[in-house]
Amino acid sequence: MANYYYLNERKEQQGPVSAEELFKLGISPNTLVWTEGMNQWTPAGNVAELNEWFMRRRPEANATPPYPTGRFSRMGRLEEKPNNWLIWSILVTLFCCLPGGIAAVLYASRVDNLWHAGRHEEAVKSAHIARTLCLVSIAVGVLFFIIVFIFNLTSIMTETTLPVV
Repeated sequence: MANYYYLNERKEQQGPVSAEELFKLGISPNTLVWTEGMNQWTPAGNVAELNEWFMRRRPEANATPPYPTGRFSRMGRLEEKPNNWLIWSILVTLFCCLPGGIAAVLYASRVDNLWHAGRHEEAVKSAHIARTLCLVSIAVGVLFFIIVFIFNLTSIMTETTLPVV
């Protein structure tokens, strides 16, 4: 095996190092390398000996991940972490219904911690409660807005029809 020189990210010449050491240093196929017998600096992916290393180290396109990204349910299906509804809870708190929004924020903030602690059923329940509180708070806020709108509309209408004394 030949010893190679390479250009680091600041385009400074480094080396000489063996092909194994090049890969331990984390070179990419685009890193410029040179060794005796080469006319000019060449990308490592274009050098036959180094390209073999890249091909061996490249994972297969259809390879499965080393571990599942979710968890398996009792039925054997892979489950993903539930949506925590935190952003919606904060928006509901700010713009709609303060008490329901605060409760939703409290439940939503628990979801990620419970999931990563392995308490998956509790995380799913907290996410479901946060979602329910968000939707109920939105409904209450919209209902309140409609009632206030109707009240204001009727008060404006009654003011114009009353005689001036």
